[in-house]
Amino acid sequence: MNILFDNVDWNSTAGPHWFGRKLADYLRNNGHQINLDPSVCQVQLSIVMASQKHEGLPLIQRLDGIYYDTTKNYKDLNYPISATYDIADGVVFQSEWSKKLVESIFGPADNCTIIHNGADIETIRSTDPATGLESFDKVWSCASSWFYEDGTPRNIKRLDENIRYFQEHSGERDILCVAGHPGNTENPDPMKIVFLGELDIPSLYSLYRASDYFIHLGRFDNCPNVVVDARAAGCHIICSSLGGTIEVAGKDATVIEEDGWDFVPFESNLKTVLDFTRKKVNPYDKNISMEFVADKYLEYFGEFS
Repeated sequence: MNILFDNVDWNSTAGPHWFGRKLADYLRNNGHQINLDPSVCQVQLSIVMASQKHEGLPLIQRLDGIYYDTTKNYKDLNYPISATYDIADGVVFQSEWSKKLVESIFGPADNCTIIHNGADIETIRSTDPATGLESFDKVWSCASSWFYEDGTPRNIKRLDENIRYFQEHSGERDILCVAGHPGNTENPDPMKIVFLGELDIPSLYSLYRASDYFIHLGRFDNCPNVVVDARAAGCHIICSSLGGTIEVAGKDATVIEEDGWDFVPFESNLKTVLDFTRKKVNPYDKNISMEFVADKYLEYFGEFS
């Protein structure tokens, strides 16, 4: 199959672009063509939004997140995404939760499917674990973009709560490795917590391979790639119930329950505190193999070509 990949930054490691690169690689490895010429393609996959709709070419929109924070002009920010949504022949949601969110704000999709993000399991598991951590009993890690481009903390990612969970649940000889620029976040325990700054993808894989636990207590995530990759590396995931993270965290993951959301836009980037006693074992057990995910995309593309 010839597939037009649209709106992908091939040099970016940001969530939607990184996923687009992984998907393109898997499709190529299975004999399919990734093309920029719409005249030879059978389907167009637009990541988040379409640069244009080509006549006679089915347009599939692969959605990431949408905007709902009332402190920003979320309607204008959503406009190019919803414009593609309205003209798309098909829509791929990252999770059941993401589908509920988008359809609550944009309305029902005429033709859609849910395909979770996938991990390059073979590459991850063949990556050597990070060195220098062998003296610790247990290695904990977390990774995210903790700040917006303007320097505002992304409080929905809950770095403070990740750290607090580690402090309350770790042993004396455990360590927490925080990947991603921490800004001016104060390190409350430099003997047990280390801020690593920005890491490239191979270094993240290496960190996950060395980790026993991966903490991701952020809320409203649709389907975080860091969780998919950390789970593939063998980490036990600790996550929030509020979002699509639980769908890919693995059946044995630790879920901190919190109150639901009615999907009505509100001021969402406020600091919030979790009740760690509201704990349960995750019931979801989704297949996160990138090979499986690529096959699901091909199956969906086949409905339109």
